Amino acid sequence: MTRVTNEKKNLNRLAGEFLVASRLTQRGYMVTLQWGTTIGYDILVFDKAGNVAFLEVKSSAQYSRRWILQKKYAEPNTEAIPLERRFICCVDLAHAQGEPRVYVFPAAVVAKGLLDYFSGKFPNSESYHLSLDFKPRGRTKENGVQTVGEFITADPSSGMPTRVITSACGSPTCRSAPSPRGSQPMDRFR
Repeated sequence: MTRVTNEKKNLNRLAGEFLVASRLTQRGYMVTLQWGTTIGYDILVFDKAGNVAFLEVKSSAQYSRRWILQKKYAEPNTEAIPLERRFICCVDLAHAQGEPRVYVFPAAVVAKGLLDYFSGKFPNSESYHLSLDFKPRGRTKENGVQTVGEFITADPSSGMPTRVITSACGSPTCRSAPSPRGSQPMDRFR
């Protein structure tokens, strides 16, 4: 496997952030991109009604449906930003068919997916991978075990939607759980 340079990683990161911002503005949201690593989010999203969401964007151009996440994503309650307003946008730049896919997950759902994958036993590492097509560690050969992607999109207990935004202009494809009551900006990705 060819090693990806820091310059290429940075360009992929920026491509993902601009792609998400572009798709949101096409849907009528106002966005502001944040630069740097200290603020805790990449994109602030809001609508005319005053609903606000904080997005972290993760991009992967090397592996399809697989992203590297910092340890903090497994423990979302440690952040100052309210959990119900935080979303993780995973941009799949390695998607083979057509344009990139953007998966939008509530932060709490990502934490549940990581917990499921690692079976509650996190490695001693500062980063973990969120791999939608992998089964939980230690259970890869068992029949009937859901992949992490199936688990986090089929978990109605979260009460929060997970979305896949597949097109830049058309209707995105909705994946899974019923939308929560109330109006949050991410609820309207339909």
